[in-house]
Amino acid sequence: MTERPATPPLVGRDDHVATLVSAFDGAQQGRMATVFLVGDAGVGKTRLVQHLVSCAEEADATVLLGGATDIAESPPFWPVASALRNLLRSQRGEELQQLLSPWADQLEELVALRPAVPALAGAQARVQTLELLHRVVLRLAARSVVVLVVEDLQWADRSTLDLLAYLVANLVDERVLVVATHRTELPADASPARTMINEFRRHRQVQCLEIAPLHRNAVAEMVHALAPGRTDLVDLVWKRSAGNAFIAEETVRAALDGDPTGLPTTLRELVLSRVNRLSEPALRAVRAIALCDGPLPHRLLETVLDGGGPDLFGALREAVNAGVVVVDDGVDGYRLRHGLMTDVVIRELLPGERMHLHRRYAVALEEPWARELPGVDARLAHHWQSAGDVERAAAAAVAAAESAGQLRGYAEAHRHWLRAARLAGQLAAPPIARSECLERAAEAAHLAGDADQAVALLAERLSLLEATDESGGLDAALLHARTGQYLVAAGRGAEAALAFGRATAALPVSGAEEERAQVLGWQASALWTAGDYAAAHASAERALELARRMGLAAEEAKALATLGFSLAYREDPEAGEAALRESLAVAERAGEPQEIARAYRSLADLLSGPLNELDRGVEIARAGADRAHALGLHRSAGVGLISIAANGLFRLGLWDEADAAIAEAWELAPSGAEALELRLSRARMDIGRGRFSSAEDDLEAVDVLSASTIGPRYRIPLLTLRAGLTMWQDRPDAALDHVAAGLDVVEQGSDDVWLVAPLVWHGARARAELAMLGLRRPDDGIDGRLRRHAAELTRKAASSVPAIRDTVLGFVRMCAAEDGRALGRSDPDLWESVAEFWHSQQQPYPSAYAHLRRAEALLAQRAQSAAATEALRHAGHLARELGATPFLEEVVDLAERARVRIDAPVPVPEPDPPAEEAQGDELAALTARELEVLTELSGGRTNREIAQRLFISEKTVGVHVSRIYAKIGVHTRVQATAVLFRSIPEARRRRSSG
Repeated sequence: MTERPATPPLVGRDDHVATLVSAFDGAQQGRMATVFLVGDAGVGKTRLVQHLVSCAEEADATVLLGGATDIAESPPFWPVASALRNLLRSQRGEELQQLLSPWADQLEELVALRPAVPALAGAQARVQTLELLHRVVLRLAARSVVVLVVEDLQWADRSTLDLLAYLVANLVDERVLVVATHRTELPADASPARTMINEFRRHRQVQCLEIAPLHRNAVAEMVHALAPGRTDLVDLVWKRSAGNAFIAEETVRAALDGDPTGLPTTLRELVLSRVNRLSEPALRAVRAIALCDGPLPHRLLETVLDGGGPDLFGALREAVNAGVVVVDDGVDGYRLRHGLMTDVVIRELLPGERMHLHRRYAVALEEPWARELPGVDARLAHHWQSAGDVERAAAAAVAAAESAGQLRGYAEAHRHWLRAARLAGQLAAPPIARSECLERAAEAAHLAGDADQAVALLAERLSLLEATDESGGLDAALLHARTGQYLVAAGRGAEAALAFGRATAALPVSGAEEERAQVLGWQASALWTAGDYAAAHASAERALELARRMGLAAEEAKALATLGFSLAYREDPEAGEAALRESLAVAERAGEPQEIARAYRSLADLLSGPLNELDRGVEIARAGADRAHALGLHRSAGVGLISIAANGLFRLGLWDEADAAIAEAWELAPSGAEALELRLSRARMDIGRGRFSSAEDDLEAVDVLSASTIGPRYRIPLLTLRAGLTMWQDRPDAALDHVAAGLDVVEQGSDDVWLVAPLVWHGARARAELAMLGLRRPDDGIDGRLRRHAAELTRKAASSVPAIRDTVLGFVRMCAAEDGRALGRSDPDLWESVAEFWHSQQQPYPSAYAHLRRAEALLAQRAQSAAATEALRHAGHLARELGATPFLEEVVDLAERARVRIDAPVPVPEPDPPAEEAQGDELAALTARELEVLTELSGGRTNREIAQRLFISEKTVGVHVSRIYAKIGVHTRVQATAVLFRSIPEARRRRSSG
């Protein structure tokens, strides 16, 4: 037999290799990148990955290599968790375990893929797990470049897809390269993974490489490498493979092993011609390995094969030498050489053989030692069901669902509960009733962000209840209430109102008062979230009455918070504020931390938002953040309150303080809804100051992470900010698309005119900019929609409380002024009134914008040049004070075009407060942030390491270091460290003890 290479050469892929190497080089320099390798099975994606991994390991990169499995019930985060497990068990494992020691407990739970601690509650827990893995990647990237590879993405569990999306959304300038492979043959083209890849194609950090079959010359090169001198095989291999690398290799191997004239003509025959040459013991082992569906350590295979007898090792070596089986070092076990080979072997098994092997695997996995294997419950459910044992499959499915839920793999838990529900329907005495399985599947779907699926499952559960003539009663009421909550999460406010109506109607006429108060409280809170304040008000009043009668303090505080906000928003601000303060008092007396935080947030949000009492709102938000910290809620409610304070400071024009507040909150490492709010606040600041790349990253992250919170309170601000960002990027047409998407949300039932008004103004502004640029947009109805919504805002504002009415009408006037711009008849007097209004509201940014537009209108009339100059100068003065760089550039551009000098004395902004009064004189000039950077510097950390620890960019660290040197009069890190130790001696002690 002719000797030939065990691994086929990498031929015909120079361009793809160059792209991967370039992405890796960029990651080494701090430019995170993601590359998707997409192509048919066997085309050569894995060989490209192997080449990249080899290059990365030679460069001392940290490689996380994992693959998805071809079973729908794979455990959550399977490819990444298994990659981490293999890495921590490698030769560098001890060093890496020490590096990741801050998260040792969580990682031990995750990489084992079995819960070791009680589950965290709610959708927030899902994001916390994503954030855990995000921080692990960051910590690894601080040591060396991280290359994260996920193979066979088409089979990946939903949690893994969420993680990849989370990393793409959150990583910008980190030393990370993400690579994933995906098969394109049907039905994978319609898979969630393919959908994700298509959505990410437009992301500037993502590349998608379509791996096409090899050209004929490349096939000839492969033949030459595998069979030197056999040029006669080139035509045959090209004809059989059509450029598919795996089939080409198999064809060459088959030709070298026998008569070329009798070569098999199909992939199935090619594989079988190799497999069927094996001895019976080797063939038996190959069949068992093919059916494993997951990592296969030697002990498991040995158990499945009844010990395998004395011939097992020989059989395995025979199969390895034949190129059918490869050793899987990650689990000290085995797998077949290629997924296509696995497919062929499995299809050749007789039905009885399959059932027998599935049963053997299930029995083996129930051994006590096998319980330590990762994802054991999910694998048991798969094997028992395939073996036809419904009862055991149902029990395993329930265990797998509970395990996945505790690991925050809610999408996987949802699938397991669905399987358990199907199996329960086939059993007289299931481990858990089908009805309960459906309810838990619905909750898991909701937590995974699939609210529509959650609603559908509860509808099925309700139909079961109706089939037993129990369409009324407490159970039905609670199910309808949960349906209402899921509908709110799905953004279907009108349907949610109907569901809550059915819930209250289904409640018993008498009794169940505690449940009634709870249902009404849920209804009020959900409707408030959906922006339906009138309905929320009515439900909150009824919930409050019942809660007081029953002595339910937590429900009373919750109802008061919803009632107070709705009352102040719609009717009586003073009465609403009084209700909110009463909510706070009730919660404090009852010792209910969550309700204390809710009351603070509602009051601060109301004052610094709709009621425009900005100073008071910021003050209450800060006081609430301090209280949340005392209650241990600093990373959740505390961050939300700081975000509210930052938004108020933004409106007041105190942008430096807003920036500082956002940085303070980000250092708390928030997750869940609070992380979304903080990112929106930061994006607002970054857009205002021209940090567009950072703003885009935050908005993309919110878009990715808001799957389970897609209500108007997030979507409308998100789309408004997206419109604003694209406007500053000179893309008014794209801005109108974002506004149209926002109006879709509004038209689903939001009553929050205070949120809607800025969105409608952004649409009017985008239309005006299009007209100014001489661009026409196809008639898609957006003009008419904007006019209707502006009229609707005017109508609703008339019945609102004065503060909201004035703000909304201020935006309506801006819309009218923008419409004049669009028609070429911009009205300087109207813009002047808009500027004066926003000035009276203590909001300098929109006031400055109106001054600019007034100047533009006056200059267009070629009159009142003095007034135009004054308006331009005033706009420029405000822009400089704010640090609103893009806006200032527009002011300067207009001034230059009009040949108007706008230079004017600008007050020097006050320096940031000193870090500590007690510090030595040499450090007195440093801000709190600069002192933090200097302290990290003294520990010998690089700029990159400081950036990782303080969650700021490396560039920002460099700016801080330069300022520190200038302020304390030094030129080196050693000198700066000496000043720190001299001024604050305890810093030296902390350093030496740490």
